[in-house]
Amino acid sequence: MRKPRPKTMKGEAFDWRETESAGRWSDEYPDNVILAADDPDRFLAELGKAQTYKREALCQALKFLEENELLDLKKMATAILEDEQDSPMESHRLSMAAYSLGSIADHLKGTYTYNSYFFDTHRCTSLMHKQIFEEIQEHPQLWALVIFDCHY
Repeated sequence: MRKPRPKTMKGEAFDWRETESAGRWSDEYPDNVILAADDPDRFLAELGKAQTYKREALCQALKFLEENELLDLKKMATAILEDEQDSPMESHRLSMAAYSLGSIADHLKGTYTYNSYFFDTHRCTSLMHKQIFEEIQEHPQLWALVIFDCHY
């Protein structure tokens, strides 16, 4: 049974986490630590999956803003600040717009959040640049992925 853990990162990233195993993904990752030196191809494939998930999250947030005609940041900010929330539906739409904008910013800045899918402890960022993939190929013995489960 998973025990709730205290909030960390001022409660911004997750309210519980499972780090001794991969939690809900234990069937796929019975060993929650993957060493690049042991299997560089698998390591890079797993990192590629994380990069794909990050891109999908970013695209989903952009799509929401586009579909709701809120890509114009001035228009969005004005609607939120002037409280143009005529209905619960409009209130939800503007709340989701602000959330989407924050998600986009977090992904582009490399801020670690519960859906970052990756965090580079050396650089203290969740950004995945081509340079990281090159470094893994050059020095796999320096890289490990630790898969854990968390809830926000």
